[in-house]
Amino acid sequence: VKDRTTLDDFDEVQYKRLYSGYVGEKQFYERIKNCGGTKLWDLRLEYQGEVQYDFLVIHDGYLFHFDIKNFAGLYAFIDNNFVSEQNYVIKDPISQFKGAHIKLKQFCTKHNLNYKILSYVVFINPDFIVTGFNGHSHIIFHKDIDRIVNVLIKPPNDVDIRALTTLSKFHKKDSKHERIYYYPFQDMKKGIKCPSCKNILRSFQNKERRIICECGRRVSKQEAVHIAFDTIALLKQSHVKTSEIVDFTGIGKTTIKKIMSKNYASIGKTCGKAYIASEHASFILKEKHDEYTYKIVWVND
Repeated sequence: VKDRTTLDDFDEVQYKRLYSGYVGEKQFYERIKNCGGTKLWDLRLEYQGEVQYDFLVIHDGYLFHFDIKNFAGLYAFIDNNFVSEQNYVIKDPISQFKGAHIKLKQFCTKHNLNYKILSYVVFINPDFIVTGFNGHSHIIFHKDIDRIVNVLIKPPNDVDIRALTTLSKFHKKDSKHERIYYYPFQDMKKGIKCPSCKNILRSFQNKERRIICECGRRVSKQEAVHIAFDTIALLKQSHVKTSEIVDFTGIGKTTIKKIMSKNYASIGKTCGKAYIASEHASFILKEKHDEYTYKIVWVND
């Protein structure tokens, strides 16, 4: 929705918070992705309340939990809180990660995952500066990340992969604490977003086979159709018409129909034909006048 319509105040704040968090996590991911160990990014468990883990890494008998914080600026350490010059408060991160640590330990014990668990808060931003803080053995700053990288040297093994696969099966996709408001689709700015930089791309022109974003990312017609389908289905919360994909991409109807017929299920006929996702999902269809409603039932792999 961002850059397609005006967000309300609540969503604007949520967007900034979530995007900042994602940027920090992506930076951490880029630092550790080529290291050893088995890694899991973003796990949410329902265990004595809801708890979320940014990164879990198994390596050499240890299960590391890294909670990533992406804050910048000058902060002071006051009564276990980090307080910025603008009086923004990061509330007692030490106590917060202790609670998540205890729940992870209990969860692993319950499911016979026998690892020594170590939890750390990682302040990833190099521009995060704290005064009055004497350090903590489980709080890491940007300058300390090389220590993590240098420790993770052993390649993944089947036992550790199975352990994190077990954890991932309990992942709770949606949070009961998140509010999702669906803005009117007709008010949205059309166009697909670049998979890399998330800027809205221009439409395909004439016989172009691909377009190149300002960031250098190349997007083929086939990829553009898939991105458009996912985007429209999410924004509408409904089926997708060929004409809508044309509006979002500039690609001709014939090309779109070829791609859609090979990859998606269709409903309706001729002029009323529309598409819905088919992979790993079963659909309950109900005709109502000239419109179709459907329920997606996700099937576990």
